[in-house]
Amino acid sequence: MDDGAIAALRDLYSDLEIDGRVLDLCGGGYQYFEVPPDALVEFDGEDRTELPYADAEFDDVVCLLRGLAHPNETLVEVARVLKPGGHFVCSFVGGADDAGRVRKLRKYFDGAPAFGGAESDLRTSLTGSGDRLWAVWAVRRR
Repeated sequence: MDDGAIAALRDLYSDLEIDGRVLDLCGGGYQYFEVPPDALVEFDGEDRTELPYADAEFDDVVCLLRGLAHPNETLVEVARVLKPGGHFVCSFVGGADDAGRVRKLRKYFDGAPAFGGAESDLRTSLTGSGDRLWAVWAVRRR
């Protein structure tokens, strides 16, 4: 991911006020935050359907996607460990079918009863040079 995409991800997390105790599912680390959260727990990234955390343990969950092997199960588990009102933010650097990937992610969120309607945004320029950063997110229902 280039510097422009990293800056766009930092802006996104700031805009959404990602803070408190944050679970990072893909191990991106503090470098992606303008203002670091109170605590950042980096998940080891193992492909498993259960997360080893307590119910409602996190204020927000972030994930810089490379792919989700079990998207529906992941959403159920994230909803379990996420406090009501918290964000689950999935972002990715563009590739061959950005619009299709965004639609697919929105469909997963919209099909998960624990989350409100999904939102999505291209956070960098579509026509400029550099990596395109896309994001899809939803809020855990109260």
